Amino acid sequence: MKFFNSAVAILGLVLTFSASAHISLKQSIPAQEAMLMQGPEELSLIFSGEVRLAKVIIKDEKNKTINFDFKPSATPSTDFNWSIPSLAQGTYTVKWTALGGDGHKMTGTFRFMVHKNESHKMMQEQSNTHSKHNH
Repeated sequence: MKFFNSAVAILGLVLTFSASAHISLKQSIPAQEAMLMQGPEELSLIFSGEVRLAKVIIKDEKNKTINFDFKPSATPSTDFNWSIPSLAQGTYTVKWTALGGDGHKMTGTFRFMVHKNESHKMMQEQSNTHSKHNH
């Protein structure tokens, strides 16, 4: 009976570890290597299982941290969303640290780019100029 209880306990630990080891970032918005014509309004991280986020940092290409309303999560979840400030043209890196249900630490990084959309800006300026005329 002692052997059976030990085997069940070990199996439980193995299953717990393998479940948390397979949790990963399933989707991000913006996506990895996204090329955007304007800065995103929000950052979303979606995991394949429940995690508690300990840290999320957004940095620009000059390594300057972009401030947004991140607070570590006390409650495990799979989906996290934050509004982010207007981002200028450039490359941004998002770094995250999460804890699985067993306290297993996971980290990840992804990048996205914001391009200057000259044609959109010119069309907007032309529209604004045209609307000022009394036709």
